[in-house]
Amino acid sequence: MEPPVAVAQFRRTYRVLVLRVESGGTHRCTVAKEVYRRQPQASIAGVGRGALIVSIYLLGIRTGLLDVDQWHLLAKQAEIPPETAEAVVRHVRDTSTKSPGAPKSIVDAQRLLFLLGEGIAVEAAISGARWKIQGTDGIRGQVISTYQSDRQAFIRFTNNNELSPCLCQLYCDAFVSTIEAASGSPVPAIAIGEDGRDHHACTHIVGALVASLTCRGILVEDLGTVPTPLLALYSRWNHMPGIMVTASHNPAQYNGIKLFLQGQKLYPEGPLGEYEVTWHMVDRIFAGSIPTYHRLPSAQVDDFIREQIALVAETYRIACDFGRIPLLLDTANGAYSTIGATVFERFGFHVHTFAAEPDGTNINAGCGVGVLEEGNGIYQSCDTDLPQTVRELVSFGDSLTASTIYGVVLDGDGDRAFVLIYDKAAASVTVCNGDQMAFLAAHVIADAWKHGDIGNSIATPVFRTTVESDFTLVPLVQETFGWAGETVVVGDRWLPYEVLQNSLVVLGNERSGHLVFPLPVGDGTVYVGNGISSALLVLEALVNRHASIYQPGPMVRYAFRTQAKDALFRGSLLWNTISRQVVATMPDSVREVRFTEEPDMLCYNLHDSTDRHVGRWYIRKSGTEPKISMSMSVIPDSFLDVESIMRILRQAITPVLNGKE
Repeated sequence: MEPPVAVAQFRRTYRVLVLRVESGGTHRCTVAKEVYRRQPQASIAGVGRGALIVSIYLLGIRTGLLDVDQWHLLAKQAEIPPETAEAVVRHVRDTSTKSPGAPKSIVDAQRLLFLLGEGIAVEAAISGARWKIQGTDGIRGQVISTYQSDRQAFIRFTNNNELSPCLCQLYCDAFVSTIEAASGSPVPAIAIGEDGRDHHACTHIVGALVASLTCRGILVEDLGTVPTPLLALYSRWNHMPGIMVTASHNPAQYNGIKLFLQGQKLYPEGPLGEYEVTWHMVDRIFAGSIPTYHRLPSAQVDDFIREQIALVAETYRIACDFGRIPLLLDTANGAYSTIGATVFERFGFHVHTFAAEPDGTNINAGCGVGVLEEGNGIYQSCDTDLPQTVRELVSFGDSLTASTIYGVVLDGDGDRAFVLIYDKAAASVTVCNGDQMAFLAAHVIADAWKHGDIGNSIATPVFRTTVESDFTLVPLVQETFGWAGETVVVGDRWLPYEVLQNSLVVLGNERSGHLVFPLPVGDGTVYVGNGISSALLVLEALVNRHASIYQPGPMVRYAFRTQAKDALFRGSLLWNTISRQVVATMPDSVREVRFTEEPDMLCYNLHDSTDRHVGRWYIRKSGTEPKISMSMSVIPDSFLDVESIMRILRQAITPVLNGKE
């Protein structure tokens, strides 16, 4: 399939703006690299988060990498038998010698000692102690603009979650090094996009990345302010890596980076995985230097966005004209601020915009999906404490004669959405979260499947959701559409994970508003979450297919704000204490379920006295914020008092997290 006309036009017009700098040499400091290579025992890295890094540097380890003597000293202090400590060294050496091309990773020395002390076998302990800098969705932190060395930037991010242009350079340089090491050839070009906060706040992250990458001889295509799904699609169309500078739903003072290969986010494992990128970061810290940076002008790619959404509409047979139905659009002062309204107007909506004036400080501020995530789902229009977006929807609706007014609420980088429905007769506003949106969108996707528009060579379509979702959603989809259903860990990248091999998933969702569905691109398929496309599927289901919103089962969620989240890992004191408390509270109901993609999440399936699977409970640490989340979701007739059980567990767990027990 040829790319849309807008893509070809974009290529022609934009390349004149692209700066290409051929590097006369190399970024890497040859002398330092040579010194580092002279340390054959430096394969065991003592790098970890928070106080762990501080403690390692307080030990006087100048490089942060443990040599054999230092490793044995730490092992002795932790009362690890000498033969076990030596077995670790042998394993590292044997792996390096026998499998030099195997994926590399950084090992958290303190966690390794803990696992060995628990009697875990050496190979399993090393695997379990691997550390990566990424969270659930790339890297994310509070922006600081001061110049730093690689090492300073790395330490301040891991200790204090401070994100600098220097750290972003280091991270993306490691990304390129990972690709080049795996492919054996240089990366010719990279696409970069952002959600607008870097441009408006002048934090110079994009400029730093452009300077760093062009110094490697890479052609950088700066797409400017674009939604994350657009960057992913552009990466797929042009067969080039993609870098998205965004902190998604986080406040304006935060930013981050999401990486893409062939339109897909990175996974932890493999030669192109997150562990490998982290290894290359640490490798560069002891061998590199950072060039000065400046900023390039951004290009507008509105036509490309329109082409992408038009492709979604064509594939899923979405109506071209919604007949001037009124629609409030909240763009969260983010990536869709300039183009979002135009897209919906092209589909025949009467659009009123809200939060579409980004200034670098107001992205996600009092607007966007994040404000509505923890709401109760239904608001009365006469309430005095309505969220600003809901209040704006009611005000807009009351100025019109229409009886039903819709709203679409996006997040900062445009990959998530909620759909709102203001029923003037009932004087209520319903917020459709990601679970309810998925069920509505499934009606449209099922029709596309039936007509052979997608997946006509696939035997069994699969619906996939995450542990955060309503427990009743998967069985409801299975019963309604006859699809297979699966539950995976948190993170939208896991929704289409095995699609890369067997092309089964036709819809994936997160409760937070990510919907992932197949879109034919070129000679393959891209699975990305596009907030506007997701909303169009839902509006098509509501307006033209007359689908109904389902009512979720009982669910209670708590979030513990804590700087001690890294103390929660499999086998830790905190982990074991919480596990015992859960079993004591629901002694006849719980059965642990493990997810290899997130081994540190404690998750239990809940069963009743007849062994019927009636719900799910879990606790996990956030990959993007300093918090630990606990959730319980059950079917309506489970006979489990969710409110009481969660109240007991919260009262028991809070003192433990605060270090009072």
